[in-house]
Amino acid sequence: MLEKTLGNYDVHDSSHGMKALKETREKLLYMVSKIEDQELHYHYSKFPTVAGYLLHIAQIELWWVKNALMGEEVTKDEKERFYFKEEQVITAPENKELSWFLARLAEVREMSRKFYNNLSDVDYRKPGPPVEINGEVHAYSPEWVISHLIDHEAYHRGQAAMVLKMVSGQREQWEHFNTPYLSL
Repeated sequence: MLEKTLGNYDVHDSSHGMKALKETREKLLYMVSKIEDQELHYHYSKFPTVAGYLLHIAQIELWWVKNALMGEEVTKDEKERFYFKEEQVITAPENKELSWFLARLAEVREMSRKFYNNLSDVDYRKPGPPVEINGEVHAYSPEWVISHLIDHEAYHRGQAAMVLKMVSGQREQWEHFNTPYLSL
């Protein structure tokens, strides 16, 4: 029998994006799994701390999920728990251990998972609720948001890796250095 389909209908389309987002997070968690508190909070030049990058990643995911996907505002409690500040700087409380930052990342990721797991394939591609950014109204599809979150987290993971390299000589392991395709 010949079967022709355009996709795998056993899973939601959003699950593919969530797998990529999970892989991005796993690389971040691996990178910070062995760092000491002094490395977590070390101020190198004018760069944010590794703790600042971790919290910023969680804050931004929270904002996108709540505002652009759910059409809700970040609550006062969430702003306090995620250490939101009015000024646009990447910062973090100095008195928190790595586990506190990992808890924020896990909390918002669970919120993302719940949202995406309840999404139809049609709604995955439809623009979400309107959101005002810098005086302009935008609407983002959940598909676009997940792509943006992957890009955002990978970008700041790279910055955090650079800070760790300068602070402690720790270098993130990149599997693409072991690939034969580097010379192409």
